[in-house]
Amino acid sequence: MRLFLIACLAVLWFAAPARAGLTFCNDTAIRATVSIGYKGDEGWTSEGWWEVLAGECTTVLGGDLPLTHYYWRATTGDEDFPAEDYYFCSSDDVFTIVGDTNCEVRGYTREPFSEIVVGSATDVTVRMTGAAVSEPVAAPAPAPEPQPAEAGVDLDAVSQLLQGTWYNVSDDDFVMTISGTVIEDSYAGYKAGLAMFELAETCDGADGAGPVMLVNYPDVPLLCWIILELDAETLVYIPANRDKPIRMDRGL
Repeated sequence: MRLFLIACLAVLWFAAPARAGLTFCNDTAIRATVSIGYKGDEGWTSEGWWEVLAGECTTVLGGDLPLTHYYWRATTGDEDFPAEDYYFCSSDDVFTIVGDTNCEVRGYTREPFSEIVVGSATDVTVRMTGAAVSEPVAAPAPAPEPQPAEAGVDLDAVSQLLQGTWYNVSDDDFVMTISGTVIEDSYAGYKAGLAMFELAETCDGADGAGPVMLVNYPDVPLLCWIILELDAETLVYIPANRDKPIRMDRGL
């Protein structure tokens, strides 16, 4: 079965030098590893693996990107993220392989990769989320900037508004159900993750913004989600130290 937390190829350009190069951000609750392909000086080349922990980003190529196209493949180890029809040689071990033909004869496997169209950009981020698209997507309407938490925020009222089922605005197959202090994620009807959470006025990395959800998935470092908007029909939050808000609604 293909991985139901599907990869979303969203090519974003950042001015910040800390992210120069080719970066992968894992917006799922599952640890992934990434390999890349490109046309190097010696011909078509593939390299792997880089670990991208859930909720974190990893830069695999630093500095300005000299090529207009790169290719990538991601896996959890048990299942692969869906890919396009660009084939490179691969290996379960750490590898650098020159040449994209006769893979099996040379002791490798031949695997599908997805394309990244860089164009003239020198700084690209690929996000792995719950939405499946094949081309860069237009940025959503900007979310409100995180604001300092108000003193004495009513966390009980926040908890009551959070209860129930939320659908990702970008892909309503991705569903988050909140019951009490439990979050259950699913994609296309398949269970995708289970976490416990608690509410707080703010957290480390939020620069005083809040309220926040402190979310604990198994084997994943504690996550801090800053709530930007919340009412009976809309939930917008952004993980601390990230720049892309997640928009949810009741799916009505």
